[in-house]
Amino acid sequence: MAKKISRKLKKAEKAVAAATKVLNKAEKKRDAVLLREKKRADKQLAKREAKGARPASGPRAAVAKRAAAKPEAKSEAKAVAKSAPKPLAKSTAAKPAAAPANATTAAKPAFGPDATVADLREAAKANEISGYSRMTKSQLLEALA
Repeated sequence: MAKKISRKLKKAEKAVAAATKVLNKAEKKRDAVLLREKKRADKQLAKREAKGARPASGPRAAVAKRAAAKPEAKSEAKAVAKSAPKPLAKSTAAKPAAAPANATTAAKPAFGPDATVADLREAAKANEISGYSRMTKSQLLEALA
């Protein structure tokens, strides 16, 4: 009986030794992963400190970037507008004579149900139809007909 117990004891010791090896491997892997993550975080922190202020992240950062970019875009647009030559004032003599009613209907393209709303709105704008941007497709087709 003592031999049987000593064999079971040796078997249990081997199992403990094997489990210890597995545990040690897992701990080494965990330590390596934690070390990599720490190095990565330290590297990112060093970059932020090199830039100066800590940059914001997330949706607020995107809004802040757009807000910061807007004044520059506006000032550039104003500069371009100032440098561009101003159009001459419209005179009544420069307007062409009104065309006959049947000539305007001939100039209008015929739109079918397959026409896009964008095309219909462009045509309504060209024909100076007021409120075209709020009209539905069927209303635009009626107005252009």
